Amino acid sequence: MRPLTAPLVLALSFAAPLAQAASACHVEGQVAGMVINECTQSSQPISDEQLKQQCNGKVPGLEELGGQATAKLVPACPSGAKGVCESPMGAQARIYYYKRSAEELANLQRACQMQRGQWTQP
Repeated sequence: MRPLTAPLVLALSFAAPLAQAASACHVEGQVAGMVINECTQSSQPISDEQLKQQCNGKVPGLEELGGQATAKLVPACPSGAKGVCESPMGAQARIYYYKRSAEELANLQRACQMQRGQWTQP
């Protein structure tokens, strides 16, 4: 289960302090053989400089999990998400998940709900 919940934990590392209303952090890569393609968008205020530091380049800690990913700022999360976790761990954020199998989405939904988030499938 650890590899399946790693993306949620990864996204939450950006969600807590992340983003202005019009900015998002898009993460793409691979962890333990699983494709990572997700985007976190938050309405919590933060300076542009802090946002750039949190969402720029390689994602720290992923090599220890057997993967690598890059994070980049985007104006907004792209459309086409397979699932969305809103307000995980009470954060004022949404995490959008792309390119996931039905099984992966079910696991992400459980992880989202365990973190008191609201899951939707657009």
